[in-house]
Formats: sequence, structure tokens, C-alpha cells
Amino acid sequence: MGGGRNVSLIVKSLEKSSLKHIRIVTVSNETKTLCEQMGLNLVEFEEVDQVDWTFDGCDWINRKFQALKTRGGIQTEEKMLAQVSKHYVLLVTKEKLYDHKKTELPICCEILPNSIKVIRKKLLNYNADFNLRISNNMPIKTRHGNYLIDVQWKNSDIPEYISTVLDSLVGIVSHSFFFE
Repeated sequence: MGGGRNVSLIVKSLEKSSLKHIRIVTVSNETKTLCEQMGLNLVEFEEVDQVDWTFDGCDWINRKFQALKTRGGIQTEEKMLAQVSKHYVLLVTKEKLYDHKKTELPICCEILPNSIKVIRKKLLNYNADFNLRISNNMPIKTRHGNYLIDVQWKNSDIPEYISTVLDSLVGIVSHSFFFE
């Protein structure tokens, strides 16, 4: 399981179901805490080679099933989970379905801490910039010790183009676009 409001609804429904015994893998700390509170059978991601079903939410999706999962900041682990899943289901309400990327939604990127200046310089060449995610006056770190940035892309709303550029920048570990 991923994270978010829709995933938490599934977790809560499992507490009283006959499926309470199933093994659950999650990469979200919030989902993990909720599963523990519900007494569900949690398994660490590192302990599995394959997952039958993954349920996850997203912030935006288009009709090509290209999704943006930007708010949680756990896209690296969510992509790893999707990669080992037989079935990957995105739970979306119609309010999140758009024909074009919503420009006000940033693209979350996990970056190596020492790459901030280089990535900013490269992104400025594409008329894009970012904000470093901060909490308590310190950069937010992923479980891998990397930083999270929110990229504002100003001259394109084409997910494939933006993804290709971000994938090409050394120092970016992952970004929050999900395709297929």
C-alpha cells in the first residue's frame, strides 16, 4: 500500500473484514502506523520479492493514466513497490482527472543533498525552479537521507517532456510522475 486518504480508507475497512489476515506491505509511515493500530499483518518491503496488489492514491491523473503523486514525497519507494506488484491500482476521485497537468501542482523530486546548486542551475535552463521542502528550519530528508524539492515547471505541461528532462539530471533520484 501507498499513502494518502483513499489508502487509509481501505486500511480501515480491512479491520472488520475477513481479509484481516492478509499480509500488507506499505512504504508509507502513516499507513504503517494505521495498520499497526488496526492490528493488521504488516510485512517489511525488504522481505518480499513480489506483491499481488498495490493500492495507492495520486494528486493528478490524465486519460493516458499518467499520474502525479507529489504531496507524499515517498515516490521512490512507491515506484519500487509498483515495480514488484502484479496489479497496481490508483484510487482516484473524478476531481483529480485532468486533460493537462495542473500548473499549480509542483513535481516532487528526491535529490542527493550535494546536488542542490547543480540541479537549480540546470532547471533554470528549462525555465523551471524549485523550493526545498523544509520542516523545523531543516531540509526534509527521505529515509535514504536525500532531500525533497518541489519543482515548478513554467513552460510545459507535457508530462513526458518534463519526466525526460528530470530523468536526465544527475542528482535527481526520482520524481513524482508515474506512467502506466
